[in-house]
Amino acid sequence: MALYWHPFLAELLRMDYGDRLIVEEEVPLGDMPLKVDLLLIRRDLSVMLPFPFNCLGARTLVEYKSPDDVAGQESLVKLEAYGLLYCLREKIERRQDLTLWLVASHFQQDVSHPDGAFLAGEREVGAGVRGGTVDGFPTFFIDLNRLPVLPETLPLVMVAKGPQERALVEFLVDHFQQYPHHLRFLRELHVQMLGEVLRMRQLTPEQIGIDYQALLDLIGEERALDMISEERILKDLMRRRGEEWILDMLKRLKEPQDTQTEPEGAA
Repeated sequence: MALYWHPFLAELLRMDYGDRLIVEEEVPLGDMPLKVDLLLIRRDLSVMLPFPFNCLGARTLVEYKSPDDVAGQESLVKLEAYGLLYCLREKIERRQDLTLWLVASHFQQDVSHPDGAFLAGEREVGAGVRGGTVDGFPTFFIDLNRLPVLPETLPLVMVAKGPQERALVEFLVDHFQQYPHHLRFLRELHVQMLGEVLRMRQLTPEQIGIDYQALLDLIGEERALDMISEERILKDLMRRRGEEWILDMLKRLKEPQDTQTEPEGAA
C-alpha cells in the first residue's frame, strides 16, 4: 500500500512553523477537471500552412479569450501550466515539441512578466502575432484585432470584436457567394455590424443569402426591419408577389380604418 507523504509534511510544517506559516492542503487551483480550450494537431508536417497557422507546432495548445475578456499574466500562467501538465500526461520530454498559443481580442500590456510567466526572445512574427518561448515552450500571442482579414484568417477573426469587425463583415458581404457557410456565423456573431454594412451597401439580407425568416428568428422582427429599408422591402415584394397582390393587401389593411362608426344617438 502506497504511503502518502504530503500529509506528514503538512503536519510537520504546522508543528514547527505554524506560528509563522499558514499551511493549507489540497488547495484548488481552478475548475476541475482542468481543461485547455483547444489542442491542434497537424496531420502532415510537410504540408505548408498559411499565416498565422504556419506558427503551429506539431501539437499546439490554445488558450482562447472571448471578445469580452482580456488576456493578461494570469492567462499566460495558466497556459504555461497546461503545457507542463500536458507534457507529463503525454510523456513529451522536450518542451520545444509542444507549442502554446494565447489567442485574444484584447491583451494587457504586461502579459509577459519578468517575475512570472515570461515570453523570452519576444519578436514580431507578422501582423497581430508575437512569438518567443515561455519556459522552453514555443509560444505565440495571437492578437485577433491586428490580424489581417483574409480568407486564411477567417476562422480566427470571426471570433473577435473590435476595429477589424467592419472589415470582416464587408469582406464576407462582398464575397458571400464564395463563403456561404460563414454567413451563419456572421449573422449570429456580428449581427449589429451586419445591419450597418447592409444599410450602407443598400442590400437586403436575402440578397446575400440570408432569408428574412432566419433573420427574424435570430434577432426579432423590429431589429430585422431596422436593417432593411422600406423601399427595398416593397421592391422585393413587388418582384415576388406582383403589384396586384400589394394593392390587394393595401386594400385589406385599409378597410377597418374606413369603416365609419354610426354616431351615438343616431336614429
